[in-house]
Amino acid sequence: MTNRTTISINYSNERLRILVEEYITQQRKEFTFKGLCSYILYWAMEDGKTVNGGNVIYDSYQMSSVDCDRVCSILKSIVKDGRLVKSTDHYHLAN
Repeated sequence: MTNRTTISINYSNERLRILVEEYITQQRKEFTFKGLCSYILYWAMEDGKTVNGGNVIYDSYQMSSVDCDRVCSILKSIVKDGRLVKSTDHYHLAN
């Protein structure tokens, strides 16, 4: 059974940007927002930087809307810089 708790992340915007950048560099061609959020939640739980977290595995859709907006803002900035291209449901690394 999946836990439906909303999880907030206690990372600074700078640390969140670093995690987004790390995830992007690990991808070969493309990735999904859901995959990125799962990566961020994993590290936030490992680092003890979650509110309502714990030791349970969570799904990426449980990230708080405020934190999702923060991640989206970072991605928009990277797209604007020309390093990523956004399609309907994926981000592609620019050539």
